[in-house]
Amino acid sequence: MTPRPESRTTTPGPLDVVAFACEMAMLVLLAIAGWRLFDATPAKVIALIVLPVAAGVVWGIWMAPTSTRRLANPARLLVQTVLFATTAVICVAAGMPWWGIGFAVVAIGVFGMLSRGRS
Repeated sequence: MTPRPESRTTTPGPLDVVAFACEMAMLVLLAIAGWRLFDATPAKVIALIVLPVAAGVVWGIWMAPTSTRRLANPARLLVQTVLFATTAVICVAAGMPWWGIGFAVVAIGVFGMLSRGRS
């Protein structure tokens, strides 16, 4: 089977490194925000685990470069934007507005620039 053009191995550039950092930051922010959203410890633990796992599953199925079900742009960029915006909203709800807004602006910008170069 021939690999899909967008999944071929290439040397990552600086923007790819920042994109990966954004992906990891999303998971960390969701875990921290999940912990801060609730008062009861069981709810904190559940949110701390469920939020980043849910985002990771969505990412792994539809956005990961090696996924067999990877979405093509512009659908992939739309789903990425929704994930980043949702992360920002959850951070705002958890009392971390600047972290959430800053993250969303950087992540959406980086992935927008990447998608323009690789449709």
